[in-house]
Amino acid sequence: MKKFFSVFIIGCLVSFSPCAYAQKWALSKKIFCPIRAKISFYSLQRKTEAAIRRVAAARCMPTASVKAKQSVKARSLKALAPEKSELVAAYLLPRFPFEKNDKEIYRGMALDAEGKELRHILQNGLEVAKSHYENFIAYDGKEYPAKTKAIYASSWPDQAETYVLTKANVKNYLPVILHIKKASNRMTVSIPHDIPPSWILRVSVLLKVSGVLTWGEVRLRNGNFVFYPYSDNP
Repeated sequence: MKKFFSVFIIGCLVSFSPCAYAQKWALSKKIFCPIRAKISFYSLQRKTEAAIRRVAAARCMPTASVKAKQSVKARSLKALAPEKSELVAAYLLPRFPFEKNDKEIYRGMALDAEGKELRHILQNGLEVAKSHYENFIAYDGKEYPAKTKAIYASSWPDQAETYVLTKANVKNYLPVILHIKKASNRMTVSIPHDIPPSWILRVSVLLKVSGVLTWGEVRLRNGNFVFYPYSDNP
């Protein structure tokens, strides 16, 4: 009996020794950490989506019409580009006048004031090689090699709108939101390839027209930018 009790005590000490405990903990982390990470991500995604929906509902954003007021034509948009200090102080007032559309997704960007980057996008689309982000879960459900670059967009314009305030160390720039044809029902959409111009349904830009920050659509006509203010702007 004493011998059995001694063996039992030694077994317990071995099983609860720091070394054995560390090995078991390492194995548990290896098994459960990826699962917990995925659960945490999807939980955060659901909470974020719910929060955005509450904000959108509270704001009751109207759907802006395509054309309104007088259009503005310019070779360069630099004279119309808002100053960063104005955007930060006003927090993009007037707010983006479109609500969620089930036929499109949105990408917010802060582009150069003159319009060179915007012109390139209007003519060539978005190039994935210029993205700073890697693919997470591709919109098409396909598997891609590790570290494949991807272009991100959102199903909610509110989320895309936050990305137009990210331009640093500049006086003025163009706040742009691209309306892209719907590629997925996910809140955050990962597109691991170029987005052609045919996928870009509309380009909304915030410009300073007659001293007033105004949202409108920008198109290219004979090499010039043509800006069509939306009717819901003051």
